Amino acid sequence: SRGIFFMDYLNSCYETPSKTYNNLFPSFFMSTTIDKVQLSLNYTGKTKRPNYGDLDGTIDYINRYTLQGGNPYLKPEKIHYVELTGAWRRFFAQLSYTYKKDPIISTTVPYGESGEVKLMTLDNFPEIHSIRAFIGASFNIGIWEPRINLGITKQWFAIDTWQGRKHLNNPQGMVQWQNAIHLPYDIWLNVDMAWESAGNDRNLYRKSCSYVNAKLYKAFFNNSFSVSVEANDIFNQRNYGVTSFSRDITRYVCVTDLSRSCYLTLQYTFNSSRDRYKGRGAGTNEKNRF
Repeated sequence: SRGIFFMDYLNSCYETPSKTYNNLFPSFFMSTTIDKVQLSLNYTGKTKRPNYGDLDGTIDYINRYTLQGGNPYLKPEKIHYVELTGAWRRFFAQLSYTYKKDPIISTTVPYGESGEVKLMTLDNFPEIHSIRAFIGASFNIGIWEPRINLGITKQWFAIDTWQGRKHLNNPQGMVQWQNAIHLPYDIWLNVDMAWESAGNDRNLYRKSCSYVNAKLYKAFFNNSFSVSVEANDIFNQRNYGVTSFSRDITRYVCVTDLSRSCYLTLQYTFNSSRDRYKGRGAGTNEKNRF
């Protein structure tokens, strides 16, 4: 009976799930050089369809007050993206603006006649505006090849919560420092570090996190055989807390993805010269939706 009620609720809120889409998504690219500065301007309009799991209307039991399920009435996101990029010698800068119409975001709705039980599901929200700005540089200093990137992301998005209207506009900063060191005997040592500040992403508030990865790599027999040893998240700082805001529930989750790990990889490539096709299959996007 609960499943029937959920479908009745959706039918009262949405139109039939059978849709016909005939949208136009143009793209534009222009590049030029002024003195020694390379500039490019890119515009892309595209759509992002929901994953098949997000369209599943099956209800899962979490606890006596909370259920979880997909939404078969989700509409695709429409995305408009503008990017300006500049490069001069070993430096680059990038500024981009993204507008998303009907973004798919997690939310909660009352479930049952009393409304005490809440259903965690997905829905299309009106829009999200966001900007991203990055600068970076790469150098060659003897056997050392460092690269550093600095960036900031800011969105404009508001949501109704049980505490009232909440604006989720806190920016997120990011620092990336990548290092490649060419050791004797043609051995490469890579040490990568990154830090991300606290901030908002859609209806989430993420706390800050960081990581340090290291990798040793050596190739043999004209790159046909390679050996690599790598350690990820050496100081175990990649875990972070996430607060999710919705109409009826505010949830806090500590994400512990166990990224601290070590790997030994032995790789041998057979007939690498014959593998000339470097494209992507036509069904890649659809397979990723699964």
